[in-house]
Amino acid sequence: MTITNQSTQDHPCISCHTNCCKEYIIFVNAHDVYRISVGLGLDPGNFLEIYGAKEDEWGIQIEEGLVDLALKQKDGTCTFLVQFGDNFRCGIHDLKPGVCKSYPFQLKDRKLVQMDDKMCPVDWDVTQEFETMMITHLKKDENEWKFYYDLILEWNATHQPTAQLSEFLRFLIDRVTLSVNTLSKKK
Repeated sequence: MTITNQSTQDHPCISCHTNCCKEYIIFVNAHDVYRISVGLGLDPGNFLEIYGAKEDEWGIQIEEGLVDLALKQKDGTCTFLVQFGDNFRCGIHDLKPGVCKSYPFQLKDRKLVQMDDKMCPVDWDVTQEFETMMITHLKKDENEWKFYYDLILEWNATHQPTAQLSEFLRFLIDRVTLSVNTLSKKK
């Protein structure tokens, strides 16, 4: 798919230094965890770490307290960032979290805009085709985060605060699997 009318050599990602993968903690939702886990055949505990929840109402209640899930980091970068010579690229490109797929864009008043504080080396030349695709993706991502927040609320209401992270991850995978299977049966 062509993102811009520019040649491949002029595409913003060609000159990318992957600073976003090195500077940000990549927080994930239930569908992100599911896609990576199933796609790589890995237990989520192998690629996730916990951070203290930024917002109490959305924190996962487990024995360590209220936490959020993020991709593990290695040497201060995303664990899935792979080096090829002098370049770094995403090692799970087709499975990467929604926040990574949409970066450096966001929806504001239902319109696609580039983030003010983006780390991209150049501005993007956004075509109508790209804008339509990105708005669709951002709406899907928004729905996945809502699903995740509802899942957290259900977990916190039905489980003891002494529960293990591994129990929550099983709960998460089971719920997303059920959701994905239900959607595929409707199609």
